[in-house]
Amino acid sequence: MKTRIQQGTVFHLLGLSILCLVILFYGLGRLPFVGPDEPRYAEVAREMYETGDWITPRIDGIPWFEKPALLYWLAAAGYSALGVSEFAARVGVALTAAAGALLLYFFARRTSSGLNGYLSAATLSTMALWVGFSRGVTSDLPLAVTMELALVGFFWWQLERGDSRATNLGWYVCCLALGLSVLAKGLVGIVLPGAIIGLYLILTRQLLGLLRKPRLLFLGAFIFLLSAATWYGPMFARHGWEFFHEFFIAHHFERYLTDKYRHPQPFFFFFLVVLAGSLPWTAYLVAIATEDGRRWRAILVDPANRLRLFLWLWILIPIIFFSFSASKLPGYILPVFPALALLIGQEVDKENPRWTTWATAIILILAGLAFGWRGGDDLGVSHREAWAIAALVILVAAILLALSYWRDARVATIFLPFGVAVVVVAATHLVYPGLADSESIRDLAEFARNEAKPGERLVFFLNTNQGVNFYATSLPLRDERAEPVTLKHENEFPAFLAERRLDSVLVLSYERWSGGLLGSDRLRTDLLARHARRISCSPGCDWVLLRVRSR
Repeated sequence: MKTRIQQGTVFHLLGLSILCLVILFYGLGRLPFVGPDEPRYAEVAREMYETGDWITPRIDGIPWFEKPALLYWLAAAGYSALGVSEFAARVGVALTAAAGALLLYFFARRTSSGLNGYLSAATLSTMALWVGFSRGVTSDLPLAVTMELALVGFFWWQLERGDSRATNLGWYVCCLALGLSVLAKGLVGIVLPGAIIGLYLILTRQLLGLLRKPRLLFLGAFIFLLSAATWYGPMFARHGWEFFHEFFIAHHFERYLTDKYRHPQPFFFFFLVVLAGSLPWTAYLVAIATEDGRRWRAILVDPANRLRLFLWLWILIPIIFFSFSASKLPGYILPVFPALALLIGQEVDKENPRWTTWATAIILILAGLAFGWRGGDDLGVSHREAWAIAALVILVAAILLALSYWRDARVATIFLPFGVAVVVVAATHLVYPGLADSESIRDLAEFARNEAKPGERLVFFLNTNQGVNFYATSLPLRDERAEPVTLKHENEFPAFLAERRLDSVLVLSYERWSGGLLGSDRLRTDLLARHARRISCSPGCDWVLLRVRSR
């Protein structure tokens, strides 16, 4: 019996290893840094690595206090091991995502079975939102995994308390992980898991029992503070009020309470993100929510359902918390996905998963058709490449249906993660090139860096692209917050050049706005390069590089 269990564990871990290697690491460095965050975070990590100062985040030597250090340390460690590259910057986050999947496997194996652990971990590794954030330089994934470690450690400690031989290791792991969560993304790393654990203890009438253990609470608080203080202590010592105001007031309270950073969304936004981000497992999630909604009283009061209660608190508290935020981005809700995967793993592990496998196939077919129809316009992918991905997704759906019909739904569902892995491999070859053209200005930034005359700097006109932070770091003129200078009207340029005693300046602008510079009577403007983008707004939204002088 023990040998059979050990063999099962080997096969489960082998399957998970294959999935993680393909989904998380294949083609990880093929895509340039995209979006506003990746280039900045990768550059902060590079400056930590090159200067040896792993405390103060900087961009072009200017302190930059937007995020805490854990993500930067992961990327800087990648640079130390592999050299500076896109792959090296992303590999630490990908390894963290793989660790999150393995943690979920061992936790579900402890609470249910090895097969349930495998299904839960495979589900997490193939959820659309999890895959996307696992392959980028973002702080949301490290927060999600450190929160997962904290909550799993706490519940593991709860399970072990009835054993006379048990230690408090799970509790101490929880407290250490809470410190890491705060290092990952600030106060939310303690607020969310603290609310989940606190409400769970209240609902299960265990809070007073914990409060009667002051030594345990004191040691836990000490571990939490010690782990968080590894970075926050030196930062307060070096930067004092400046750090406190920028990091806590501006990027915690103002981001939550105001729309200062211009990310408004409706209240129900995160419910939609959870449904879309759970693809291809959305049908299972809907089935679980429907079933558990009917028996919520039993989940609330029956001790046999305490894990179920804990998982729903893990899901609902972050969703509700962030739904009240004035600023909403999809990554905020990533920490709920390990709990979603555990629930879906339990659903898949049932003897008769009901209609969910067929519904999943239908959703995949519809998603494939939608990508084929719109993918080319939205992602810069040719229609031929978009329909190739669409055909592959539809083929996965067809195999899912065939296995469900000729074998059983569980076999079909076990196949699904490997179908997703094949789609990810294809996407790195078919989607990444177009995505690089449409979302990254790497080539244009590197051209500008090489084209710049001695002493010549770069500014933006009307709009900013953060890709220059990594690919041409020292070229842009910057303000005191390390943001590239952006001029808003062509009439500003003569005074700007005179004030800074510049003969000329390089300018990056959308082509649609460059006419004011090219046609100005007060400026001499040369078009140096154009970055053609394969998306529907081209050529108006193509980036152009200009050299501007006063007449």
